[in-house]
Amino acid sequence: MAVIVAYLIVVVCGATTSSIGMPTLRQDPGNPLGLQLGEASSIRADEYNAFSPIVLSIMATGGAPTTSILSAAANLVHRYPSGGFFETFVFFDSTLLRTASFLPDTMVFAAHWWLPALLLFLFLPKWFAQVGAERRWGWLAAFLIALSPAASWWTMMPIQLIAYTIVGCSLLLSAHRRFMLQQRLVPVALCVASGLLLAGLPSFYIPWSIVLGLPMLAASAAWILAYRGQWRPKILALGGAGSVALIFAAGTLWENRSGISALLETVYPGSRRSTGAAQALAMLFGAPALGPLRDMTPVGSNESELSTAFTITFVWAALLLVAIKKFGPLRDNVVILVVSAFGLVWLAWCTINFGDRGAAIPLLNYVQPARAAQVCGILGAVLVCLLLSRLPAKPNWRLSAVAGMSCGLVTAYAASALQQSYLPIINEPFIAVVAVAVTVSIFCVTNFPGKIWPLVLISLLAALPVIGTNPLLFGLGDLRASETASYLRAEATSAAATDGVWASDLPAFDTVMLANGVPSLSGLQRSGPNREEWMKLDPEATHVNEWNRGGGFIYFQWATGLPMFFGNNGSDSAIVRADPCDLKERIPNLQGIASTHPLNAECLQPERTLTWSGQEMFVYKVS
Repeated sequence: MAVIVAYLIVVVCGATTSSIGMPTLRQDPGNPLGLQLGEASSIRADEYNAFSPIVLSIMATGGAPTTSILSAAANLVHRYPSGGFFETFVFFDSTLLRTASFLPDTMVFAAHWWLPALLLFLFLPKWFAQVGAERRWGWLAAFLIALSPAASWWTMMPIQLIAYTIVGCSLLLSAHRRFMLQQRLVPVALCVASGLLLAGLPSFYIPWSIVLGLPMLAASAAWILAYRGQWRPKILALGGAGSVALIFAAGTLWENRSGISALLETVYPGSRRSTGAAQALAMLFGAPALGPLRDMTPVGSNESELSTAFTITFVWAALLLVAIKKFGPLRDNVVILVVSAFGLVWLAWCTINFGDRGAAIPLLNYVQPARAAQVCGILGAVLVCLLLSRLPAKPNWRLSAVAGMSCGLVTAYAASALQQSYLPIINEPFIAVVAVAVTVSIFCVTNFPGKIWPLVLISLLAALPVIGTNPLLFGLGDLRASETASYLRAEATSAAATDGVWASDLPAFDTVMLANGVPSLSGLQRSGPNREEWMKLDPEATHVNEWNRGGGFIYFQWATGLPMFFGNNGSDSAIVRADPCDLKERIPNLQGIASTHPLNAECLQPERTLTWSGQEMFVYKVS
């Protein structure tokens, strides 16, 4: 109940930890609109330039977001429907954004923002109880996941990628139980709901879906198969939910086949394959010591790339596995075995060099070892909490001491390695404090498994490295409340009615156009190019390697009287330098452009000036 109340409070207040309050996304950075506590996280460019503006765009249009018409549909990688039957149900979270037609935008945005966290805290404890553990260990696992540096510095992406799967697995287990009670209607409905949630596994950021979603699904299915009882309820539950999941997953993939094809054929990221490779120990086990990321950018990396979940939980889990003497029969431990197996696989993937042969291993080769290292600690959190539920009421204090000291020593070593490499700001007293905190918290949780206060203690200590990493934003900032945003919303309605598009030469202005539903040329290209539209600019495909890119953006530069030029930023973004009049000839439905400097061309009629990112933007209508 407390979780639901907290969710309702933040929704009503329109409060999120989004970084859309960045100075670049303000009309006047010196006088920001709305209330924001703390500073926006500049490293989360994908969140404030893509993820959140896409959500706001869906709310503004009531349908698909207005990403660049030069880009292929990005429904699958951003989980939004655009009219397809299957995707409308599978991407239910984005379908719910259409309630913005009658609810305040701030509330809808906040409800969507916190939905994965709500579901994680509601259903992970329930899932623990369903597989034979105690609910409170599910609560601890939820806190260790939600408070991990990976979840914080990646703007809760890992939470979203595991939460919907956990709900689907919990509903699957509930369906099995109700089939055992010879019920019909309710378990069938549960199977349908479970299948719809599980059908979303191959979406959003697929590498992390593989690492986090598959183990939870496999463990749930294994528990049902190993459960003592008749086979009919097992077949009905697994067959029912599995059939729905396969049908809707296949249907969603079919509806988005053009976007998938475009992404796989890009120069970057393309259909790249990875192999297992050893990652730095500082990265693997340094999560408890990542508090200083608030104060400096790591050397040779960045905050997001360095952040991980609490991988130290695997060390804790290994010691518990060795020490616990009474596990019971194999079928009672199948969930622990499955999660352990997956955890070992992903630990190996980011700690052992597999060489070229690793790139041929199915599924694993879709995951870069650094990405596995960042989130495999979430599996460790689930595993160690499952094992803690098997401890006797009064465990041997030696086990608690060994577990605490071992984890503390590993953490101290990882923190020292961070000091010598990524975070020289770390000092020796800080290393000692972090190591002691890990030692004490793990000792207390292990030694007093029947008490609540150790769980509170370790949760509070886990929160320390991530406090202040993200702002607390009330409302939608200048992306909705500013004069510039209001003007663009009006122009969006006009452009949509006449099939017109806009373009600008300022990426931050592209973001406010997207957030307010303005159809555009410049802006996001997330799933690769729409080749038919790009061929209007590059008919001979001479510069295809410049614009055949995904996961990024399309930047325009205005240059009157000069020939069109194509370039790229070396990875995910295309750059087009064009004369607006030449562009109008190639894209006849170009209606308006915004420029950071005055332009003089026959096809341009000055409309007005706007202010964005603290600078003057010159707006022209194109004819």
